Amino acid sequence: MGKTAAVSIPPWIDEEEFRRVVEEVVKRLGGGGVPVQELRKRLGIRPEDLVEDLEAVDVEALEARERERLPP
Repeated sequence: MGKTAAVSIPPWIDEEEFRRVVEEVVKRLGGGGVPVQELRKRLGIRPEDLVEDLEAVDVEALEARERERLPP
């Protein structure tokens, strides 16, 4: 039996095209796989669509807060 996955797609991606590409990917998974660049091209995802602003995180401070938060 297969697994079910729920995916939220942005409004600028055509739902039917997305479904077709995902079905093709699933069919090819048994063999060689599909490169990410090919998926992006087929779905019309441009490099500027993938840009997110990330803030720097002080890992040591985060670890210290987590140690305080979690029980010993």
